Amino acid sequence: MKKLTDKEQAIMEVLWEKGELSIRDLIGNLPEPAPHFNTIATYVRRLEVHGMIQHKELGPKFYLYDAAVTREQYINAIHKENVNKLFGGSYMSFISNLVKEHDVSVDELKELIRMVEED
Repeated sequence: MKKLTDKEQAIMEVLWEKGELSIRDLIGNLPEPAPHFNTIATYVRRLEVHGMIQHKELGPKFYLYDAAVTREQYINAIHKENVNKLFGGSYMSFISNLVKEHDVSVDELKELIRMVEED
């Protein structure tokens, strides 16, 4: 799955939050300054080509767009891609790095282990 640009991320956030929208409604929900219609249409087409967005046609030249993947699916795919690329697919190396850099404390790690064991 492709890593999203800031503008693509903003589009996906709106779709994840609001659900199906036309491009005009999508633009109305994006942060100011409002991008031009053609610019957003280009981003939407790109996201659709990458399988992130899907559409349905309601009439001639009138489409509703919706996220084809959930936020969780996207996050999981990006995490997996990063672990594969940066740590040779080793989650042990990834977690070890987080602990060594103090991004995760030992107590937090113990809590994570407890949560995994309970599942």
